[in-house]
Amino acid sequence: MPLVGGRSALVLFVTAAVLVATSAPAWSAAHNITAILSGHRDLTEFSRELTATGLADDINGRNTITVLAVDDAHMAPLKARGLPRGTLRHVLSLHVLVDYYDDAKLHGLPGGSADVSTLFQASGDAPGSAGMVEIADRRGGRVAFAPQDAGAARGTAVLYVKAVHQAPYNISVLQVSGVMSSPAAEAPSSSSPEPSRLDFSDVMSKNGCGRFAGLIAATAGASAAFDKHTRDGFTLFCPADKAVEAFEPTFEKLRADARLAVVLYHGALGHYSPQALRAGHDDLATLASDDAGTTVGFAVHSAGGKVTLVSATHNAARVTRTLADADPVAVYMIDAVLVPFSLTANASSPPDLGPSESDGRSGRKDGGDGRQTSGSAPGWPRRGWVASALVFTTLLTAFASG
Repeated sequence: MPLVGGRSALVLFVTAAVLVATSAPAWSAAHNITAILSGHRDLTEFSRELTATGLADDINGRNTITVLAVDDAHMAPLKARGLPRGTLRHVLSLHVLVDYYDDAKLHGLPGGSADVSTLFQASGDAPGSAGMVEIADRRGGRVAFAPQDAGAARGTAVLYVKAVHQAPYNISVLQVSGVMSSPAAEAPSSSSPEPSRLDFSDVMSKNGCGRFAGLIAATAGASAAFDKHTRDGFTLFCPADKAVEAFEPTFEKLRADARLAVVLYHGALGHYSPQALRAGHDDLATLASDDAGTTVGFAVHSAGGKVTLVSATHNAARVTRTLADADPVAVYMIDAVLVPFSLTANASSPPDLGPSESDGRSGRKDGGDGRQTSGSAPGWPRRGWVASALVFTTLLTAFASG
């Protein structure tokens, strides 16, 4: 005689399945600002700069916070100014309030105003109260945000536009009408020492990316391009020696400008920490550009904590190791060479891509390691889904007949 009836067993099984499916991993962050902003295309540049300056990690590490997001149109003038990375971080940190404010709280301020601390204030780089922001409920229901500066002065004020995301007392994202700034935020920082320069070539050479370090050194203009971005931040994805060895015959047949583009394509603008990469929602702009001078990038997909990069030509490379993460530069190992364009069109003679070395299989033609992808995120193989469906069906049948 069964210990539990078929119907009861089925209920228990379904309940357990729901609990497993809806339970979040213990290590996951309470929120992810990059993921929140990924659903809003007009906030792409703001999201990208939060990641590039390292503020995204700071936001994700706090439990109670409000982010004042700025759309792409109003971020453009700030980007055009070409501020140093540290200064840009200070300006953007004025847009991160270390308290929770949603739409209801903004319109119910005691006395009609409040002074709130920001991440700029928390950084220790703001003199006096220059890292504070005043929130004021103005006539007509408008709410203004104005950063304080020296004494009672105020910096550039912006207006509340709308709520973007609200998770009560955890994180609130509010869109504002423009970029806030102040003389204090844009002043050169004397308290923070210049970060030591990471010798990324040495890091690669000592960690299985020596061949790619050699390509950088041998390709005219490559070393200078990477060095130029060392201060403002970049992320280098170096293909492992086996992947480069398999690709070198093709690389050598490319035109000089195409070789430079391939090498620079492995450098993403801005510093991306492992946590930011795992967010996996943004395309990354690179140091490479096409014939028209337009910057080319690649997509980042993340699943199960594994990160895959997908190039403009749809060849994929998996991030296999973190070699260095010393803000403002990070270096990761990948298992394939990323290709930004058609190799045949850019070769001085027709290239022979040859067999793949990274997975031991031959006869597959692509941009580096023999794998092609349509650009979709990694997932279960088809046979995994089929097997799971069969198991699930069998269990249902057994429980129903029990």
